[in-house]
Amino acid sequence: MNNVRADGHGCPVYYRCFSCKFFTTDFTQLPDLRQLRDAKAEQLARLEAAYGSVLVPGPLGRANTELLRQELVQIDELISKCETDLGSLTEEDKTTVEAWLHSRDRFLTVIPVGAVLAGRQQLAQPTIDPILLTEQAR
Repeated sequence: MNNVRADGHGCPVYYRCFSCKFFTTDFTQLPDLRQLRDAKAEQLARLEAAYGSVLVPGPLGRANTELLRQELVQIDELISKCETDLGSLTEEDKTTVEAWLHSRDRFLTVIPVGAVLAGRQQLAQPTIDPILLTEQAR
């Protein structure tokens, strides 16, 4: 969720985070993950509503909607893992993290570094670009 650096270089593939082997996140990113999930769900709903009425359906449209569906599943997976990590903290650490997550000024609360480092999460299966799975792309 941070500005991921791939071998010391900036992102060369324009933020295809869920396909990237360098992507990791942790429970400190839960608000951002939830916001991202809501935005992608809204984007998917708008695309599905537009195909057939405003947009012409076709292989690229199907690939776009399939990619969004995969990303939503992956975001749900990450949120679940991060919530599990958050739930496994001691009550004192959990209270500190919860206060930090809901704070307007996150610089006032210090999260135990060990708690964050213990909860680095990656996707079990990166996103596969669905356009490559279609017959039209071969």
